[in-house]
Parts: sequence; structure tokens; C-alpha cells
Amino acid sequence: MGLTDGSRKGLRAAFFAFCYVSLAMAAVFPGKAALAVTLEEAVRAAVTTNPTARAADAGVKASAMELLQLESEYRPSLNLYSELGASYFDDADRLNAGDQRDTKVYREIGVVGELTLFDGYRRANTVYRNAARLDGAIFRLLDASETMALNAVEAYIDVLRHRELMEVANQNIAQHRKIIRQVDDLVNAGRLPTSTGFEAEERLLAARMSRLEVQQALHNANSRYLAVIGKDPEGRMHVPFLKNLPMNKREFVIRSVRNSFRLQQYELAVDERKFDVGISTADERPQLKLQAGVRHGREVSGTTGSESDAFVGLRMDWEFYAGGRDARRRALQYRTSEAAAERDEVRREVFEMAERTWHAFDANIERVVLLDRRLAAARKTSEQYQQQFQGGQRSLLDVLDAERTYFNIRFERVSAQSSYTFSQYRLLASQGMLAKHFKLSHANVALAPDFKERATRSKRPAAIFNTEIRALE
Repeated sequence: MGLTDGSRKGLRAAFFAFCYVSLAMAAVFPGKAALAVTLEEAVRAAVTTNPTARAADAGVKASAMELLQLESEYRPSLNLYSELGASYFDDADRLNAGDQRDTKVYREIGVVGELTLFDGYRRANTVYRNAARLDGAIFRLLDASETMALNAVEAYIDVLRHRELMEVANQNIAQHRKIIRQVDDLVNAGRLPTSTGFEAEERLLAARMSRLEVQQALHNANSRYLAVIGKDPEGRMHVPFLKNLPMNKREFVIRSVRNSFRLQQYELAVDERKFDVGISTADERPQLKLQAGVRHGREVSGTTGSESDAFVGLRMDWEFYAGGRDARRRALQYRTSEAAAERDEVRREVFEMAERTWHAFDANIERVVLLDRRLAAARKTSEQYQQQFQGGQRSLLDVLDAERTYFNIRFERVSAQSSYTFSQYRLLASQGMLAKHFKLSHANVALAPDFKERATRSKRPAAIFNTEIRALE
């Protein structure tokens, strides 16, 4: 029969204290204690050295450099040009008789400067768009780091679980060998027929086969650990008990949706599409530029001698009509609507995943409590059956079946405890708090995801370029 909601809350508080003791004592292979790797060390190695994490980090840096590259849009451009060639002019109205119809070699050199004063807000929207893109890349890295940290926790717990299962399998084999010795004593005493020992031998072989399967699964878990962490698991391992976990589903789900790095990434994708509208429609407004320059040349335009000049002025270009602009605006609106729909879909996915994570956490608590009760009953049954077997009150089959039940429950209890432990860390990951829990400072990201806000709230979009990209720590 399942537990009531009231009993779940009471059990959870008591169960946390119990798990603190059991998890702190969870260790195997004591001979390698000097080589112990803590869970925090394993997670840090996975987040900072895994190729997936490095790729996401490179993406953030590339987006940052693309944003900084836009500084050139707000600076004057200077062009140095020179020309060398031959010219022939037939222009009696402009040229004198000595220069008329004469081939001359002309040379010219000059410098022209240009500064954009107004471009229909194309530059500003480009800065806003790229700032949103950079923030999205940072959130993508944070989300990848949370996922990588959770994968590392899972790999670590899985190795520890399989080590404990190996211990259970070894103890199961030892227990069946003990039963065989009891059977041999009873056979030698004439209290059991010789054929009785065959059943015990068959169960011992089955126990050894089970151990072989667990050993293979342990090797696979070690391989997974190597792929995620980057090195083989060594030494004693234990998983620290987590404190200050949310005590109700509503609080947890709200925090998970609010802190979701993935959802914030898609929110910024909507902003990108909105800024794309401003970039694409900038050509519908006048373009105003300040131009200035100096030049010097000889034999220019067919005249003999040298000439120099300088100029400064304003230039305006305005393409006030062009076909297809209505279709372009509608296409941009649809792209924005598409991004908004994708964001809403992700919000639902995040909400669903948060609820499922909480339900798994809640069910794992009840599962471990119930298995503890079953395990205590199975242990007593196994001990009593062995005593009764010695007194002739139970058959060997009863003893073997009781031992099998005890082994199966112990086996399931180890996996249930591991699932419960992992579900605690999933609660942190769902709230975007797992990397921070392991003191990774937002997964060692040097930039804070606030570039869009800094750009849009500033009166000068170019002010965003006062940004230093610090080295990763």
C-alpha cells in the first residue's frame, strides 16, 4: 500500500538524515583510498576538459569577438588610394591647344575619410542582435555545463552503484558457499540425501553467473566514466548528501522554469528576430554620411602640371521606394512568430521535465523506504529459514528461495538508493544550480549574460564595446 502525502513529508525529513549517514559511509576498495577522487573533482574535470564543453566555450568566445568586431561600424573609415595610367582627351571646350588630343601618363594619390552619421538604425540593431546572440551563446554554454555536470554525477554514481552491486554479488556467492557447507555437514551426518547438494551447487553457479553480469556492467560503467570525466575511476568514491532541497513541487517547478538556461536562450532568439527586422528595414530610411579627403596628382584629366585639392561634405542616399518590401516585412514577422512559438514549446518542455524530475525524486524516496522494510523482513526470513533448516523444519529449497529473495531485494535496494541520490542532483540541475553547487562559477564562463540589456539601455550602442574578456579560471 502506498504512503499518504502526510507520511511522505514526515518520511522525507527523517530519510534525509538517514541518507546522510549511509552515503557518507558508501565506499569500496579501501586499498586505494590514497587515490580517491571526489565527486566535485570529477565534475570539474568533466565540465572544464570535455570536448563538448570546450566547443561550447569556443562558441561563446566567437560570439563575443563578433560583437566586438562591430566597433568598426562606429569608427571613421580612412581609405588611401592611388592611380597610374594613360589618358587621351578630345575636349576643346575644356583643354587648351597644347593639351588637346595628347596622350599623357597621369598619377594621383589621395586619402578619403568617411563617417556614417545615420543609417536607419542598422548599426544599433546589429549591435542589439549580436549582443542577444552572445547572451544566447552564454546561456547555451551554461545549459551545456549543467548537462555535463549532471552527466558526470550520473557516471560517478553509476560506478559507485556497480561497485556496491559487485559487493552484494560477492556476498551472495559467499552465502551460497556457506549453505553448501551446511548441506555437506548434514549429508555427512546422514540427515540429507547426497542429491540434495546438487540443488545448492546449481544455485551457486547461478550466483556466479549473476556476478559475471554485474562485472560486465561495472566495466561498461567505468568506460562511461572515462568518456565523460576523461580518466579512469580510482580509489574510494562517495556521494555527499545534499541539504536545502526544495520541500514542495510548486516551489521547485517555478524555480526550474525561471532559472532555465535553455528557456532563456530561446527568449533571446526571439529578441534576435526582432532586431533582424530593424536591420533589414534600415534601407527604407535615409543614409547620411560625412565625407572628407585630400588628393594630389599630375597630368590628371588631360591637363599638364600638378594639382591638389581637399574637400569635406555631407552625402545622403535614400532609396525611398523598392519592390517587395511588404513581403519582406511579413516574412520577418513570421520568423519572429516562429521563434516565439519555439520558445513557448521549450517552456512547456521545461515545465514537463521539472514535474517529472520532482515525481521521480518523490517516488525514489518512497521506493527506498519500502525496500528498507522489505529488506529487513527478507533478512529475518533468511536467518530463520537457515535455523529451521538445521532443525529439519525447512527444506533446502525454502532456504535457497529465501536467500534469492534477500539477494534480489538487496540488489534492488542498491539501485534504488543510487536513483534517489541521482534524483537529488537532478533537482539542482533542473534549477540551473548544479554547476554553482560544485563551485564552478557558472561553469567557468568569463562573461555574464547581460550584453543585450547593456546595449539596449545605453544611449550609445557603441558603449557595449568597453568589454574585457577575462581568461577562464
